[in-house]
Amino acid sequence: MEINKKSTSKALFKNTGIIAIGQISTKIVNFFLLPLYTALLTTEEYGLVDLLITYAGLIAVIVGLQVFQAVFRFLVTIRENKKECATAISSIVLFTSLILIVYTVIFVLISKFITIKYSWFLLVYVVSNILLQTFSSIVRGLGDNTQYAFANFFSSAIIVVLNVFFIAILRLNIGWMLLSYCIGPVLGAVYLILKCKLWQYISFSLYDWKFVKKVLCYAIPLIPNELSWSVIHSSDRWVISMVLSYSANGLIAVASKFSTIYTTFFSVFNTSWTEQVILHYKDKGGAEYINEMFEKMICFFGCIAIGIISCMPFVFNLFVNQQFSDSYGLIPVYMIAVFFNAVIGLLSAIYLVNNETAQVAISTMVAAAINLIVDILLIKVVGIYAAPISSICGYMVISFWRLIDINKRHCKIYMSVNKVTLLVICLLTAMVGYYSKTFFIECITFGVVVIISLKLNWNFLLELFKTLLNTRK
Repeated sequence: MEINKKSTSKALFKNTGIIAIGQISTKIVNFFLLPLYTALLTTEEYGLVDLLITYAGLIAVIVGLQVFQAVFRFLVTIRENKKECATAISSIVLFTSLILIVYTVIFVLISKFITIKYSWFLLVYVVSNILLQTFSSIVRGLGDNTQYAFANFFSSAIIVVLNVFFIAILRLNIGWMLLSYCIGPVLGAVYLILKCKLWQYISFSLYDWKFVKKVLCYAIPLIPNELSWSVIHSSDRWVISMVLSYSANGLIAVASKFSTIYTTFFSVFNTSWTEQVILHYKDKGGAEYINEMFEKMICFFGCIAIGIISCMPFVFNLFVNQQFSDSYGLIPVYMIAVFFNAVIGLLSAIYLVNNETAQVAISTMVAAAINLIVDILLIKVVGIYAAPISSICGYMVISFWRLIDINKRHCKIYMSVNKVTLLVICLLTAMVGYYSKTFFIECITFGVVVIISLKLNWNFLLELFKTLLNTRK
């Protein structure tokens, strides 16, 4: 079947819009609460919360076996067959339940040996997030992106509201803040079960070990991949906390909040992008469409990252309390790192459609090792700047590794030299303005960034505008 570029783009942007409503709104609210958090929490408290969430996320990768990623991958292709969907969902829900029971028992047995404060969070957060991930992936695999988006919006909204209530109004300790991170995902999962009537798909009699085995063959190679991602994302937290202090980690956490906004915008698009690649990559003309969109998205998301850097001198003091001011210099470096992370996201969908999870893991593990080594080597030389620099190194390795590999074995992915040159000029201009700390230079460089960004993305913005108008009709 030949790909219809217009309808595929329309579906891509439509799904992106639906998912954006669910994910971006609460993340933006949470971002705007940054002044509240940095005013009410010390750098040490903020650093401890961030470190616990990092540890829990790492454990969730191991415990969850990345089954939720496989659920989406397989349900997408059988969503029209209700009987097959029921078998798949029953098998995954029952298998995941067993995993969580085993993890709970093991955690209770070893809990007395865990010395970190608020260690209970490592159990409750992991269980609650795996539940939300599993049911979210099921709903998304069934094609209901609206409920998928709303459930994640609902979960995030609960977390934000409870954070404000516990920390700002009741002035309770950070243990209550951590509790809110557990309550939100549980309520989000319950919402999906009830709203989408998922119990109708679940039956012990439908459990199929062969399907679970198929899912595990796909998912297990993703564990070292996700662990490696966790090292890349989190090794800076571990190294900074151990070598320097929780307070230094607090600065890292605040600086990375700004890049998190960018990552959220991209992940919304990438969720829809991955689905469209899986559905249309093997269509006639599918590979050409992917390369065309790749170049457009690199320009678009590259300019967004550079634009954030250019805007930060004007808004930093509005969001961050004075005690966190040392995080200012870290922000542009983190923005460069997450841009390369976006490049990886665009490329990874091609591996997923070809079920090449093992190949994905190899490149990520190598990059994780490089990230950790650079972090350790630089920590005594450049201090907390070792964290974002090591992230750039890790992300760059994966980006170029996968780009070269995909061009060799799958399809041609390339960019215009002129556009790459303009992106580099745009970045250097923004960096000059950012570190000048001179208002006049900041204004001039901001104007240049806007002009270059419009030049790079004008045709795409027109196409997007026309697509959105057609979607509304």
